Amino acid sequence: MKAALLEILRASGTRTPLRLDQACASGAEIESGVLQSADGRSYQIRDGIPRFTDLEDASQAQTRDAFAFKWARRDTYDSDASRERVGRWCLERYGFPSLDDWAAYFTDFRRVLDVGCGSGLSSGVWLTTPGWSGEAMWVGVDVSTAVDVARARLASIANTHFVQADALDLPFADGTFGAVFSEGVLHHTPSTRAALLSAARVLTSGGEISFYVYRKKGPAREFTDDFVREAIRALSDDDAWRAMEGLTRLGQALASMKATVDVPEPVPLLGIPAGPQDIQRFIYWNFVKLYWNDMLSFEENVHINFDWFRPIYAHRQTADQLRSWCEEAALDIRRFNEQESGYTVVARKR
Repeated sequence: MKAALLEILRASGTRTPLRLDQACASGAEIESGVLQSADGRSYQIRDGIPRFTDLEDASQAQTRDAFAFKWARRDTYDSDASRERVGRWCLERYGFPSLDDWAAYFTDFRRVLDVGCGSGLSSGVWLTTPGWSGEAMWVGVDVSTAVDVARARLASIANTHFVQADALDLPFADGTFGAVFSEGVLHHTPSTRAALLSAARVLTSGGEISFYVYRKKGPAREFTDDFVREAIRALSDDDAWRAMEGLTRLGQALASMKATVDVPEPVPLLGIPAGPQDIQRFIYWNFVKLYWNDMLSFEENVHINFDWFRPIYAHRQTADQLRSWCEEAALDIRRFNEQESGYTVVARKR
């Protein structure tokens, strides 16, 4: 942990400043120690990361553990092809012509918070470009030990910092950050609305938040998604991963058909539009998520299916809900990108 991070950390709940006790440093980094609050509470610094997590919600703990398991398997997402896919996917939704432009956008803010950074995969696609000068401060927060993986991947990049904490109880004062980024995370908390309000709390007036959340699908897809998620709930993470292999192979088989189905007219009851559709995507969007991408390895495809089905908390939202929550959080929406999978929002704090 760098000294610059200590300056902005606050105690959970009370947001009071913290002081450092019993520190053990290695060079410019504080590798271990204890952070003390005025009310007597203490927080450990372990392996260079301050730890603020103490979850009582069993479903949130399961979701945390699922992501710790997933992000620890770096061979299932850290290839050049996987990072390129993430970069293209993000640029399309957030509306930037290049990763350098996206990095420069964040650099213009004094401090940037990544809420639910995981292994740092999404932020990493722009932090590793020349557009990121290191003049701004990037802080990655995750509820799971994936933040340790993020530190291993990104700590060599200038002005990056790492915290283990709950998105619903961010250990920072109001208005600490000029920009907040949260790619596909707010819906993995007990409440997407509460997570958005929490992220908006630490955003300064005039600052901007960029986030992506899941979209509610048609009734057949929603039913199957919940059925599979519940069916693997009692499994270990290893067994749940293996359960995803069959779904992934089916997605691969459907994609290999290179076939289309021509839906003659819309089917409103199932939310299915009319027109020609690739058979794999037709089943994927309307009945069950069977992800497959020929550019990725088999295990990388399994990773994406595991990401969807394993976490108990995986809320899906409507556009009206998001607009209402942004208004409640005093956020003026600048960009609202709708895709079949979800919504990408860029909004400015009033």
